[in-house]
Amino acid sequence: MLEAVKRSVVRLLVELWLETSRHSWRRRVRAKDSPHVHAAGTNPDRVLIAGDGAATGRGVVTHDLGLSGHLARSLSARTGRATDVDIMVAPDMTAVSCLDGLGRLDLGRFDIVLLALGANEALALAGLREWRLALDEVLADLEAKAPRATEIFLLPIPRFGINPHFPRFLARVIDREVDEMNAVTRGVLALRPRADLIPMALEEVYEPRGPHIYQVWAEAIADRISSTLDPGRPSAGGTDTRDELGRQSSLDRLDLQQDRDHVLDRLTETARQAFGTMIAAVTLVRSDVQIMKSTSGIEPIVLPRSEAFCDMTIRKASHFVIEDARLDSRFADYSMVRDEPAVRFYAGYPIESPDGQRVGALCIMDPEPRQFTLEDAAVLRSLAQGVQAHLWNGSLA
Repeated sequence: MLEAVKRSVVRLLVELWLETSRHSWRRRVRAKDSPHVHAAGTNPDRVLIAGDGAATGRGVVTHDLGLSGHLARSLSARTGRATDVDIMVAPDMTAVSCLDGLGRLDLGRFDIVLLALGANEALALAGLREWRLALDEVLADLEAKAPRATEIFLLPIPRFGINPHFPRFLARVIDREVDEMNAVTRGVLALRPRADLIPMALEEVYEPRGPHIYQVWAEAIADRISSTLDPGRPSAGGTDTRDELGRQSSLDRLDLQQDRDHVLDRLTETARQAFGTMIAAVTLVRSDVQIMKSTSGIEPIVLPRSEAFCDMTIRKASHFVIEDARLDSRFADYSMVRDEPAVRFYAGYPIESPDGQRVGALCIMDPEPRQFTLEDAAVLRSLAQGVQAHLWNGSLA
């Protein structure tokens, strides 16, 4: 009875502290900070970070300066490829709410899923049995829905005694809970070989001391997971194997009804000038046609999807290139190749909706054949991400 009363008092005191802490977190992080960060390059590896604690970016104003941004750059430095990190985090996330969030994502897009969970359960003194069941349910769901090639990693739950703002007498109670929960985590992972714990000394640092702390953590995580990112791994599912109705719904939710978008036109013109091609366009691929949302060097036209180069581009999460369409039997009879503007060279990079569906492309085209290097692909990817960010901002305005 006395132990139950003590735990109730601890929970109440922790909740009072949390209210102050979460309010401070909300003030520091920009409300519209993008839940996506990118590191430059080509052939991107895709990482999902989900959870609370270190994953939320406390103490910095953008995810690019938090764990997510530093991890993207640290991984790219090791792999030589681009890295895209999607972020599903909240200061009050638990394993139960994480499971609900994962159910709304296309897990087939990710090469790595990194979980940072358990801090809120520890603060609530939720109990070891509840933690074991909730964590096991999250891992079971990931294993069922993510491709076999997707690697699953967990971060240990950090101790709270390192936080200079956390009451010392509460830290002693909570940290005992943390130690026991981490032991339970290791037991759960022993029965699930697809998931692994990343050994990290999270208890040695406290993130609001500065963004350099996130870099320290990111380097340690990247050292552990970079070796699992095999460049010969199976690629993400193409649009021919994914839910086409879902893709169309995502395109509709972008709500791109504005007839003329001068900012988008400037971005398109920048792409044309960057590569010195005759044509550049931002396209959207609907169920039966491709429309040109913005163009430079050509008037917007509507093409049957069966004759749209960009329909090929959206089938992969990387660039697509045709160096000479007249010499490729797949495209030689396309109207844009056979007739004006007599396109021979094409390069495109997919544009995604906020939920990860590939809905269109930024493309460049020219009547002359040409080669396209990996350096060119990195530039096109960067420009496409600028277009994508603008489309998202417009749809959320």
